[in-house]
Amino acid sequence: MREQDKKSTVHHFRTGHRYFCQDGRWWFSTREGEEGPFDTRELAEEGMQRFVESVPLMEKFQATRQAKKDKNEKAQRDRGDPTIWDRQLDSR
Repeated sequence: MREQDKKSTVHHFRTGHRYFCQDGRWWFSTREGEEGPFDTRELAEEGMQRFVESVPLMEKFQATRQAKKDKNEKAQRDRGDPTIWDRQLDSR
C-alpha cells in the first residue's frame, strides 16, 4: 500500500452499492455522481433506496419533456417557423 493511501480518510465499501465514509460523514456513489453527506451509513442506505426509487420517475419525466419538445418543434416546422436548430444552421 502506498504511504498516501494509508493517510486517506475515505473508506470505500462495496456491498452491492457504493457507500463510503469521509471525515465521519457517509456518502453513496451512483453513475450520476456522489450523494450525501449523511450522518450514518443507515441514512446513506435509505438515501440510496430513495434515489433508486426516483430513477423511473425521472426517466418518465425526461421522456415526457422530450415528447413535448418534439411535438412543439414539429408544430413549428409545420407552420414554417424556424426551429432553434434551423436558426443555428442559418447562423453558420
